[in-house]
Amino acid sequence: MLYVSLACRITLAMVMTLAAVAKLRSPGDFADSLKNFDFIPVWSRRPLTWLVPAAELLITLLLAVPATVTVGFVAAALFCVGLTAIPTVVVLRGTQVKCACFGASEVPMSGWHIARNAVLLAAAVLGSIVTFSVGGGVPGEVAGIVLAVVAAGLLTALTVFVDDIAALFQTPVVTGGRGR
Repeated sequence: MLYVSLACRITLAMVMTLAAVAKLRSPGDFADSLKNFDFIPVWSRRPLTWLVPAAELLITLLLAVPATVTVGFVAAALFCVGLTAIPTVVVLRGTQVKCACFGASEVPMSGWHIARNAVLLAAAVLGSIVTFSVGGGVPGEVAGIVLAVVAAGLLTALTVFVDDIAALFQTPVVTGGRGR
């Protein structure tokens, strides 16, 4: 079970770090995207521009320090509840809001974003369950650690590139002009 916890821990830490860095590199893009969420109070949008990446980095730090892994998983689970709720509200309302989770994007939120965030939530909950039951230590066998790291890398890549993956399943749009 510690190998599963390690994979969840690494995945969440990498995804949170990549998301935070993207937001901090282009705070204007993230701030602009928040304007389109009519259910987020206007007064809170400016502070959220900095609070969201700060929370992501805090979660990463909590997951990195052995003494705070359990708190990190619980914080990640709570944060991921919000991350899953936001695209769910957007999709249910039928609005077109672009996702700036990992920097500027032209892709509107969809069921893919809900699924991505639900997977992150599941990783946080699973990690929490493991740490509550057997602790937050690091397993000792190298082969298992390597497998956990590879699994985390794959899950992180799938998470970060969900927009590109979703595009593979969309019907191509023909743009003007005559064919050859």
